[in-house]
Amino acid sequence: MKKNDIIKLAVIGCGFRGSAYSDYTLSHPDEAEVVCSCDINPKRLEQFGDKYHVPSERRFLNAKAMLENVSDIDLVIVANLDAGHFEVAKMVLEIGYNCLLEKPMSPDPWESLELVRLAKENNCQLLVCHVLRYTPLFSTIKQLLEKDEIGRIISVHHAENVSYTHIAHSYVRGNFRNLSPIILAKSCHDLDILNWLIGKKCKKISSFGSLTYFKEENAPEGSAKRCMDCSIEKDCPFSACKQYLTDDTSWPTSMISVDTSLEARIKAVRETDYGRCVYHCDNTVCDHQVVNMLYEDDITASFNLNGFNTTETREIRILGTKGDLRANLEKNYITVRRFGETSETTIRPKVYAGAHSGGDAMLMKDIVDILKKGNWKSARTSAVLSVESHIMAFAAEVSRKEGTIVDIDSFKEKILQKGRQDE
Repeated sequence: MKKNDIIKLAVIGCGFRGSAYSDYTLSHPDEAEVVCSCDINPKRLEQFGDKYHVPSERRFLNAKAMLENVSDIDLVIVANLDAGHFEVAKMVLEIGYNCLLEKPMSPDPWESLELVRLAKENNCQLLVCHVLRYTPLFSTIKQLLEKDEIGRIISVHHAENVSYTHIAHSYVRGNFRNLSPIILAKSCHDLDILNWLIGKKCKKISSFGSLTYFKEENAPEGSAKRCMDCSIEKDCPFSACKQYLTDDTSWPTSMISVDTSLEARIKAVRETDYGRCVYHCDNTVCDHQVVNMLYEDDITASFNLNGFNTTETREIRILGTKGDLRANLEKNYITVRRFGETSETTIRPKVYAGAHSGGDAMLMKDIVDILKKGNWKSARTSAVLSVESHIMAFAAEVSRKEGTIVDIDSFKEKILQKGRQDE
C-alpha cells in the first residue's frame, strides 16, 4: 500500500464505540474514510451514515450482506454488542479482512481463543481495542519503566473507579447489565494494561466481589419501578430524570435514544430500560470486585473495580526496587520518587482530545500507519497479546464464584480441551 493511499474502513456497530473510532476519519480525511457501515437499528445507521458521509447504497442492516457485497476494504471495525462479537468477527476473519474488534472479544473464553486461531488460519490481522495502551499517561509510564526509573517491579496496585452515574447507566439499567461479567466487559482494559506495564506472564489469580447494592432489597421506602412514577425521585442521586433530562445530550444521554430531543428522551425514560429504578432492574453483574494476581518473578498485583465514586478515574501505584510511581489518568499526572532522594518528579503528559484521554484517536492513528506500512509487528494490541487479559478476566470470575485460586495455564488448557471436545 502506498503511503498516501486513503485507508478504507467498514464499520459494523454504529453506536458510541463505532463512532469513537470513526471520528478519526473526520479529523484526518486525507488518511482514512468510512466506505460502508452496518447496524441493526435503521435510525442509528442513517445518523451514522450521514455523519461519516457513507453512500446510502453502502449502508447495511445485516453484517453478512455487507461483507458479501463490498470488497474495497482495508479494515473492518466490529463494535456491536458483546454477545455478537464472535459471530461477526468470525465472518470478517474467514473472508480474510483485517479486523479491529471492540473489547471484550467475546463473553465466552473459547470463542476468544478461537478468534486468535481464525486470524492466523486466514492470514489476516486481528486487533483488540485495548486503547489504554495508547493513552499518553500509560505510554509514558511504560517508557519510565523501560528506562529503569524505579528499578525492578515488585508490586502494582491499580484501581478503576467507576462513577455512580456510569455504573447506573451501563451496568444497572443499560446494555451491559447482564451480557458479560463486569470484570471482562469493563475491566479487561485494566488487566491488559497491567500485563503490558509489568511485561510478565500472570500465573495465578483470585477474586472477590458481588452485586451488593443495586438490588431490590435496598430500594428506599416509597420507590417505584420507574423514575417517572416515583414519589422520591427528586431525592435520589440515581434518578434517570436527573441523568438524562438535562441540557447535556452527550454520552451517556446520547445512548438512550437516537433522537436526543427532550421529547424523545422523556419518551425513552418513560418507556425503556433507561427509565427504570436502579433497585428494580434485572442486572446481574457485580457492582464491586477485587482481583489479586501473581506474575512471573514473584511480582504481585492487585486490582480494585468499583462503582461507588463521585467521579470517574483510574489510579495506579507501581512499587520497584529503586523507588515508586503513582499516577492518575483523569488528573493526568505521574509522580516518581526514588529511594534516598528527598524530592519527587511530577510528569504531566501531553493531553489529547477524545475518549479514554485520547487513547481512541491514538489507536486509530497507529492502525492507519500500520496499514500503510504493513508493519503489523509494531501493533500494541494484537489479539495474541490481548486475549491473555481476557483469560485472566474469565479466571477471575471462576475464582469469584467458586472461592478458588486459579492457575492460568491450567485454566487456559481446560478451555482449549473443552473447545476441541465440542467440535
